[in-house]
Amino acid sequence: MALNPHPSLQALALECSEWLENARKKGKAEQAEAAIQKFLDTPGALHQKAAGQLNDLALVYDVRSCDAFFRSDIETLAVFVQRAVRLRALFFRWMGMYSDMRQDLGNWPREFSDSMMAMGPSMLSWWTEGSVCAQRYIEMAEKDQRINTMPEMRRIRNSTSDVFAVALFSAGFEIPTRFEPLNPLIPEYRAVLDAWNTDDQLKFQTVMQVAAEFHISRSRESTDRQKFEFDATMDRVFPAELLAIQALRRRHGLPEFETNHSLVDASWKVLRDITSVAAFPLAQAVEERLIKDYPQFR
Repeated sequence: MALNPHPSLQALALECSEWLENARKKGKAEQAEAAIQKFLDTPGALHQKAAGQLNDLALVYDVRSCDAFFRSDIETLAVFVQRAVRLRALFFRWMGMYSDMRQDLGNWPREFSDSMMAMGPSMLSWWTEGSVCAQRYIEMAEKDQRINTMPEMRRIRNSTSDVFAVALFSAGFEIPTRFEPLNPLIPEYRAVLDAWNTDDQLKFQTVMQVAAEFHISRSRESTDRQKFEFDATMDRVFPAELLAIQALRRRHGLPEFETNHSLVDASWKVLRDITSVAAFPLAQAVEERLIKDYPQFR
């Protein structure tokens, strides 16, 4: 089955291939796995430094899943995208735990990246983990509003993907929130929120296509001067905030409309019917250790 990626992703295919070849030569995955295992083997509570290695490993599977997507290798993609989502969500939940433990610190959430990591499980219709991530992200956003009282201090400053995540998590999982953005949500995402559960196919397609074009316009590597919402390779290829809309519509028994925009439709073609794979043993070991060592983890 050819997946036909959106033309805007054409250059990214070669970048993924080259990045993975370099990572293979350097043994990035093996190094990260060995470092995580060393932390797991060390007595005492699992050290926070292991989170950095977990994030490094997530990046490898992030790019691997995108490379498989570009090659239309559905079988490999099914494994790697689930590993990437699980590792990214686990890293997010770990950082969310520290945010909960330190109610005096306004260091979280990380702009743009945390909301996309939190959105991953919903994109794959993992509703239990998706609910956990949704609750945690809303709590982090509310804490950001409470602790960082000056606008320039806020972690969620831009009314784009982060604000959309709070609103979608609140609506999709029926979680009340006191969060108020500094500025109104941009029209591209406001229209999606207003129509995510519509029965009007043309209306749905129109708002999703506009949102997909916004996603593309903000899909690039961040610089020292400017941060972009969709910096991570996976977030460029799999628009989780829009794929989560498709998954939520299916969950609520709504008509399954295509968007007629290949950025969304090409990846949803695979993710909507993806078969769950066996748990990644290393990720499972880390999660079990966090549950054991930290009562605040969830």
